[in-house]
Amino acid sequence: MSDVIAGRKTYTLLDLAESIQRMFSTHFNRTYWVKAEMNKLNHYNQSGHCYPELLQKENGKTLAEFKSILWKNDYEKINRLFLEQIKEPLKDGIKVLCEVSVTYSPQYGLSLRIHDIDISYTLGDIEAEKKAAIERLKREGLFQLNKTKQHALLPKRIAVISVESSKGFADFQEIIDAQGARFSIFRMLFPALLQGDKAVESLLTALKRVRYVSHQFDAVAIIRGGGGDVGLSCFNHYELARAIAEFPIPVYTGIGHSTNETVCEMVSYYNGITPTKVAQQLLDQFAQFESSILEFQRIIVGRSQEILLKENRELNVHSRIIQQAATGMLNNQRQRLNYATSELTKAGIRFIESYTAQLEALVKRIPLASQHRLSSNTERIEQLKRQLALSTSHYLTHATNNLNHLERVVALTDPRTILRKGYSITYANGLPVRDSSQLKSGDNVTTILANGSFESEVKTIHST
Repeated sequence: MSDVIAGRKTYTLLDLAESIQRMFSTHFNRTYWVKAEMNKLNHYNQSGHCYPELLQKENGKTLAEFKSILWKNDYEKINRLFLEQIKEPLKDGIKVLCEVSVTYSPQYGLSLRIHDIDISYTLGDIEAEKKAAIERLKREGLFQLNKTKQHALLPKRIAVISVESSKGFADFQEIIDAQGARFSIFRMLFPALLQGDKAVESLLTALKRVRYVSHQFDAVAIIRGGGGDVGLSCFNHYELARAIAEFPIPVYTGIGHSTNETVCEMVSYYNGITPTKVAQQLLDQFAQFESSILEFQRIIVGRSQEILLKENRELNVHSRIIQQAATGMLNNQRQRLNYATSELTKAGIRFIESYTAQLEALVKRIPLASQHRLSSNTERIEQLKRQLALSTSHYLTHATNNLNHLERVVALTDPRTILRKGYSITYANGLPVRDSSQLKSGDNVTTILANGSFESEVKTIHST
């Protein structure tokens, strides 16, 4: 109903809204199939309803945007089909072909009600994104890169990316621990979400953490397990697949499904499908190495025994040859020794006989030589005695003269002699006075003379 205000025909806001509502009911009274990106699902657990944001983008720019409604019953039906056919729940960020009707409410404004979603369109888009990721990785030369990484002879240190509470991680641990007595494999867990909207970001963060310490590990194992094929779309993400392809050490994947291999599994060094197969693959490398070692041991032992038998036979032959040669040499040397002993005995006898004659001649010459030497030395001794007596007399005379001279010198320097010549010695405070500075007026002094002493008092001191 309209009013006239200041000469103008005027409507209430509700009048206008109801008019618009009637217009939409008249002209948009059917459903439409619309392609859009579900930016946010906005699912409310309490009511079960969803209020998705539908967008159309081109080159990152939003061209159109609508609020929409997905009632609980429709959401549950569509989500169940997604889980069964796509193996993913209805979620944010996917492209959809949905059947909608246009609704307008005076209270809530314009929106689209979603009646149905064509799953085949979404699946085709997912497959298209997966194919695009594969083609890009191949074009950039990254698709096979991780498979070329140098693998440790024995993967003894494993960085595990998983959810600590997941059954797959528990199965992985159990398989390896069962062989702990034979093979020692160190594992460190780097927790991460492996499904859901935040899975890609969480996995990239975990890979970045491992990369910082990658020199401490031989391989990375991404373990998911449990949950079947649901929530695998994150493993088709280009950035995550690229991070795995470019990782500096081998990456093992075991995300627990057997169909529709994901891009991350394709680019990984080894895809074990399940966590238990990844664990078994790691253990198989130890078992194969052990088997090789045992085979080498068997070959070495066998070859060693052959060599020992051969060498033993040759040793016996050489031993007999050496024994025979040694016996011959010993007999020969014994004969030469006997001959040399005989010749040495004869030479010794000749030597003794020769030197015995010389000794007897010397014995006869000794008395005569001794007598001559004794006579010669006697004369020498007499001569030395005479020389000694003469030298001693001269020395004593010289010493006596020196002694007499010293006695005269001592007598001349005797204090008593000096005192008798008229000199005296003065003492003050028990010390001889050598300088007038030692005295002061009133001091008592003692004066020593040749025939006595006297004491006096200093009255006046004259310095020169």
